[in-house]
Amino acid sequence: MLAGMKCFCLSALLLLAFANGEARAADRELLTQYSTIPALLAGLYDGEWTCAEVLTSGDIGLGTFDQLDGEMIVLDGQCYRARSDGRVVPVAGSEKTPFACVTFFDADLAVSNLTAGSIAGLAAALDRQLPSANLVYALRLDGTFAYVKTRSVPRQTKPFRPLTEIVKTQPTFEWKNVRGTLLGFRFPIFAKELNVAGWHLHFITADRQHGGHVLDLRLTNQTAQLDLTPALQQNLSTHAAFLKLDLGGDSTEAIKKVEK
Repeated sequence: MLAGMKCFCLSALLLLAFANGEARAADRELLTQYSTIPALLAGLYDGEWTCAEVLTSGDIGLGTFDQLDGEMIVLDGQCYRARSDGRVVPVAGSEKTPFACVTFFDADLAVSNLTAGSIAGLAAALDRQLPSANLVYALRLDGTFAYVKTRSVPRQTKPFRPLTEIVKTQPTFEWKNVRGTLLGFRFPIFAKELNVAGWHLHFITADRQHGGHVLDLRLTNQTAQLDLTPALQQNLSTHAAFLKLDLGGDSTEAIKKVEK
């Protein structure tokens, strides 16, 4: 009887360990998002989640910071801020964000010989290689770029203006023949009220000194790594302003203005 109980307990422990291992493996196939793009468009810039919390959910990603203070770049498990002067600095775990999305990057697909004269050209070239347009993809491209144009926005003060107004005077920065990393996500069209439908990309130079949200680029014969991400975890804000916000409209045109 005792031997039988020991056998049962050992089997249960093995099953539990296997289940936990499966859960950990599944977590790497999960994109975790904090808040939504429409909430950000509406001016909800107060940070709610810490960068330390965000980094428990992924080692690559993007977003912004409390009071819209720069562009977030998460790469190799480190969180960086692309400031409004184009400079990049590491960010402490205690810093907060009103919007971010991250995943653990495990390349599933390589797209080689990429040549594009614009960000739209790159998006089209990548889209042609996707096994499906109905999944979320994370992208990482380490290489040399003939041209990169980025932006970042300065810290805002209350009362916050809508993001579509802020980007009208956004600082922009340009680099030629620059080495660095392009990273970001592609969301399917049906997710347009959660995140940017299509490609949303940030850039950081190889020396981790410059970067921002990508507005345009040119590249020749580069290789991108893609991580197919079939699961999405959406964390919604509990901020009082979010709870009262009307998010029933179509954000498509506002997103176009902000992205370009």
